[in-house]
Amino acid sequence: MKKKIVFIAAVTMLWSCSQSGKESTDYVTYEDAEAEFAATLSAGDTTEVLSAGSAVMDSLRAGNIDYALSQLRAADTNGNVADLSDEQRARLRARFERFPVVEWEIDYYDFSLPGLNDLKYRTYMRARDGKSGVPAMSLMLNPVKKDGKWYLCVKDAELPAKDAANAINPKQIIGER
Repeated sequence: MKKKIVFIAAVTMLWSCSQSGKESTDYVTYEDAEAEFAATLSAGDTTEVLSAGSAVMDSLRAGNIDYALSQLRAADTNGNVADLSDEQRARLRARFERFPVVEWEIDYYDFSLPGLNDLKYRTYMRARDGKSGVPAMSLMLNPVKKDGKWYLCVKDAELPAKDAANAINPKQIIGER
């Protein structure tokens, strides 16, 4: 729980700092912050994120794990984007070698805040032929918008996601204006 609170505080700080000139004593709920961020987005943002995600997934399907990993980043709780660590890269490489992506589909995507978003894929380890029981895994990414550019970050299991048990209550107060 402590990591979640620290992350929310960091996201709030990032969001608050980007909202210069808005002095007020009003409280900001997570829902308010989401609505404000959504107002800054365009169809181009969605296209950019989905195109980048498709390129990564198509590379994995083609067996080009190195290229796919070179397109992924890590984000810390302060919103800093960095290259994957050697440990993260090795863990993901082992995953995609052991469970290759034969087919993939978008499960869902959701934009919440500059440093906290969801882009979830379902990957299949063999071709779906209309029969049930094809093994599948999920891959959750966190598209992060920093300095006007989108980065596809691997979503840590401890970060909140819309479809996870640790989803943030939209009415939760996360800061002040």
